Amino acid sequence: MKQIFLYVCLLVWISSPAVQASETHDAPRWIDRAAMDEVLRQATRDGFVGVVGISDGSSTIFSFAVGDAVAGEAPYGEVTLVDIASITKQFTGAAILKLREQGKVQLSDRLDDFFKDVPENKKAITLHQLLTHTAGLADVVGQDQEAIERDDYLARAFAAPLVAKPGTRYEYSNMGYSLLAAIIEVTSGQAYEDYLFDNLWKPAGMYTTGYYRPDWSERTVPQIAVPHDGLSSAKDVLDRTGGKTWHLFGNGGVLSTAPDMLRWHRALLGTKILSAESKELLFAPHVSEGEEGYYYGYGWSIVPDYKGKKLVWHNGGSHFSRAEFWRFPETGMAIFIATHSKDVEPYFMADALAKILNSSSSAPERK
Repeated sequence: MKQIFLYVCLLVWISSPAVQASETHDAPRWIDRAAMDEVLRQATRDGFVGVVGISDGSSTIFSFAVGDAVAGEAPYGEVTLVDIASITKQFTGAAILKLREQGKVQLSDRLDDFFKDVPENKKAITLHQLLTHTAGLADVVGQDQEAIERDDYLARAFAAPLVAKPGTRYEYSNMGYSLLAAIIEVTSGQAYEDYLFDNLWKPAGMYTTGYYRPDWSERTVPQIAVPHDGLSSAKDVLDRTGGKTWHLFGNGGVLSTAPDMLRWHRALLGTKILSAESKELLFAPHVSEGEEGYYYGYGWSIVPDYKGKKLVWHNGGSHFSRAEFWRFPETGMAIFIATHSKDVEPYFMADALAKILNSSSSAPERK
């Protein structure tokens, strides 16, 4: 598609001084652009500030930014850094499957295959159980902003009581994904973030995604109006913990941009990053999340039938961000939304936009 700059009519109907339309492509004719604009109009009237990006199977076809990321100082733009929070888990899931492709792990491997001094009640917990939140682990063992080394984190995690017998039920656990990050380090011989960059992010062309690797000095990071524990942004958490960030590694806290997240979507449509077999495992509805029609894969939530299409998605929330990432592999479409405000729930924006993208009978199927 021919690249153009859209100086959008959104400026006419939004009173905020910080509305932007970033470089994008002509939206496909089958998309009801008027309906999309109305969703964004209403969200903006309700107080939404943040970024929205939509991609088809080959490129970003729509991007939108509105409001101040830093009040009175810096507006949101297409490349504003955002905290993707628990959307981070999909990178951990992909990394485990990449290690499996490299012959370094099996999904049936147990915690005591990787670590010493694992207590008896946790020895037999498998990678599959960690990936699907069926390991029986508690959610967290400390606050994100607490600096803690890997070995100290492992000791605390191993000492924590189980909330269920491993393998018996779905219990969402950030701790389980931090254990997976530690396993990635042990098996690869690399720091968690370095392994993800070399094997996932760099091949996908994602150079503004990570914790500490990128140079964030010239980037805008949204700041909340009222600090939490003296911290105003996700970047402040990274600065305070200084690499001892094990309450977040593997399960949350990655900083990224809308264009990078949409590059990740497009990379997953092919087999450059993961094989077809690995992707089948990644997006399989392994376990019910407890609500009819909703399942968990490996770092992804799976809805096999969303308006007749398979939806693979995840959201994220922290003190500093709320984000939604929705993918429709059958059509190649994806939606990414992020905000640091609680005025508008981005889930409802994603749902409304997804219904528009999937409602037309002319919406294409991927070949």
